[in-house]
Amino acid sequence: MVHKEMHAPTTSTNTEATIEPDAAVELDAAIELSAAAQPGAAVETGEAGIARLFEMTGDLLATISLDGRFTLVNPAWEQLLGWTREELQTHTLRELIHPDDVEQTLALMQAGESDPTRLESFTNRFRHRDGSWHTLLWSARCDGQVFYAAAKDVTDRTGLEHEARHDLEHQALHDPLTHLPNRSLLMDRTRQALARLHRSPGVVALLFIDLDRFKAVNDNLGHEVGDKLLISVSNRLEQLMRDSDTVARLGGDEFVILAEEIVSDGEALALAERVLHAMEDAFQLGSAEVSLLASVGVSVSHNPDSDPESMLREADVAMYRAKGAGGSRLELFDEKLRREVSAHLEIEGRLRHALPRDELVLAYQPIMPLAGGHAVGCEALVRWNPRGADLSKTGQLLPSTFLPRAAESELIVEIGDWVLHNACAQAAIWHRDGTQVPIFVNISARELTELDLAQRVQKELRSSRLPARSLCLEVSEEAVQRDPERARAALNAVKRLGVVIALDNFGAGQSSLSLPRNLPLDILKLDRALIQGFEHDRNRRAMVAGMIALAHEAGLTAVAVGIETNRQLAVARELECSVGQGNLLHPPEPPGRLRFRETPGAVTSVPWRPLVRVRGSGRPE
Repeated sequence: MVHKEMHAPTTSTNTEATIEPDAAVELDAAIELSAAAQPGAAVETGEAGIARLFEMTGDLLATISLDGRFTLVNPAWEQLLGWTREELQTHTLRELIHPDDVEQTLALMQAGESDPTRLESFTNRFRHRDGSWHTLLWSARCDGQVFYAAAKDVTDRTGLEHEARHDLEHQALHDPLTHLPNRSLLMDRTRQALARLHRSPGVVALLFIDLDRFKAVNDNLGHEVGDKLLISVSNRLEQLMRDSDTVARLGGDEFVILAEEIVSDGEALALAERVLHAMEDAFQLGSAEVSLLASVGVSVSHNPDSDPESMLREADVAMYRAKGAGGSRLELFDEKLRREVSAHLEIEGRLRHALPRDELVLAYQPIMPLAGGHAVGCEALVRWNPRGADLSKTGQLLPSTFLPRAAESELIVEIGDWVLHNACAQAAIWHRDGTQVPIFVNISARELTELDLAQRVQKELRSSRLPARSLCLEVSEEAVQRDPERARAALNAVKRLGVVIALDNFGAGQSSLSLPRNLPLDILKLDRALIQGFEHDRNRRAMVAGMIALAHEAGLTAVAVGIETNRQLAVARELECSVGQGNLLHPPEPPGRLRFRETPGAVTSVPWRPLVRVRGSGRPE
């Protein structure tokens, strides 16, 4: 039987090459030579002559086992394809035949075991050692134990048609900018590398490389410089690799290295370290010098039956872990990360049923004046009560538990629509009851940049009859920075409706003391991590003071988020921040338990003054 592990694509081979009428006769004669050259098959008196004919003939002669491996080949194969006979005998047909021709070839071989006429005059393409393809015309016979085969090179007979097809094949398998292999060719070579682990145990590794801050290069220097940078990166990676490795580009600023012929996970990690170090040297692009770093995710396999697509996904996950940890580092997809991914997938699977089962609820946290008085806003916070979960210890699941996973799928849009609809409906109820407190709703990066946000907001305002000024949309620095152009356009469209805009988590990113340009902001919400540590950290206090001053200069309202203690409240007041949010002021509660007015809390003495001038404070620098 034909080798059962050979999985082939569904497209069939091209059999339109022009063949002379006597070709089949020539091939049949060559097959007889091949059969006679088998040890013990020739009569003793003619054995030397037939063996000489086998060695000297220009036709391609071979015997092939039923599982699709060469067992005997003549020198003509070496001359045509560049492989040694020993190398040909270590490869399977699956590894040498063009991927589009594998299915038909193996099907013909399987049928030819019982019907030799099925193996007359068929063509397929064989891989040359240099990666090019030769079209071969085949004829073969099977005696039940082995195939006796002969082939002719008919590549030149296809003329310009073959050249055009070769060009199309190259375009289909290579990146047009860098000319590196693309995803399809990478996956094919990964599949071959894994299959070779059957014969030679070792490690196959995929290194997923994402360039840190590449988008800034495109935005600031232009796409032409960005393209030159990608070409320079590809050249540097190719110089770094061995001949047995493959460097591929998936698109954008994503590259993947296939490393084989390595013996351990440690060798794969050492290669990833070399990639990181190679990126540290600046790239000279004409008059521009660009410094660039990278994040690398590594997936390794010792199993020849591993799935290449799964390995690529694992390397991708590890890369995002490296990027999330600050970038310019590597991460290995190990068992710990595998368990985390499995847990996330379980959460995502259960989360898909949360809305139909009414498992999501909204809690509300008032935003209060730090000197006391009536709430100036109220943030809607989603909570999840999954059926069957043990919530006796943890209570409701908080957004940080499930929203990051939802953000990677279409679930974030469904949840976002649900939150916006219910929050607007609740705010409208308060308004009808005489409590005019603006409702604050968080908007994800995907909602901000991929959907018609203004249209969705306008629909909910009309449905709930809520005044536009009573709705505030919160967007994070990270969401804006993913696609500044689209983010700016979406927020401007929303602003024209009369909706208030707040920038959330300000100070969490690298641009701590610079506002995103040209955004229609009304409110600046300082990142809670800064507030929760600033009462004991002099440098952090100075940073928060600068942010508050920046907000005042820009005519924005600064909100100190995450106030949990009286001392934090006192420091926020000292820094002249007038509005805050946190459990000390009011914890998140259901609508019926909210208090929208508070008396001023006690202020703890703070023996410190800001080191920067706050407008209107009259204090020295």
